[in-house]
Amino acid sequence: MKIIVSVSISIFLFLGSLSALHAETHLSGNDIQHFMNAMKPLQKLGDKYDFEENNNKSAEDQAPMVAPDDFTNFTPMSQSLTEITGHKAYGEFEAIVHNAGFSSPQQWATVGDRVMKAYMSLKMIAELTPEKLQEMQVSIEEVKKNEYLSPEMKTQILGSLNQMIAMTTNLSEHDKADQKTLKPYLTKLERLFEE
Repeated sequence: MKIIVSVSISIFLFLGSLSALHAETHLSGNDIQHFMNAMKPLQKLGDKYDFEENNNKSAEDQAPMVAPDDFTNFTPMSQSLTEITGHKAYGEFEAIVHNAGFSSPQQWATVGDRVMKAYMSLKMIAELTPEKLQEMQVSIEEVKKNEYLSPEMKTQILGSLNQMIAMTTNLSEHDKADQKTLKPYLTKLERLFEE
């Protein structure tokens, strides 16, 4: 009897962990609400402290936020978490994300990366009509052929153009599901970003 109970509990816990993993696969409305709850307090924290003092690297030494053709590596909140870790404001930051509904700063960063990725790609999709995408493809070809631009400048320009295209075309089903969840919150997020 003890074995049956033990196996039953193990199966129950295993299925619970599977459903928890499944629940984390897509953004939820709660995730987005928690992220929005943290926005204003974090903006105030940013106004209170100089986070640049923690970041002594020059712009050239820093890794780009997104690889030129790879929107999957767009992680602005994780990069922000890296910058604030070790800063004197970290305790306040941690309290803000906990009060907003996150279990940890890492959860805030993971959810925030996904919210930002869905937000940015939705904005780009709205702005990049098929005609504009075609114009961008023409611009890419012109930049490649331009003999007056240095290789570094070409790389930078092409990276930016390819990132914009990737935000609208190279999306996984996972990203599309996040976009669908985020759509009802888009206007509210826009207002929060403008404040």
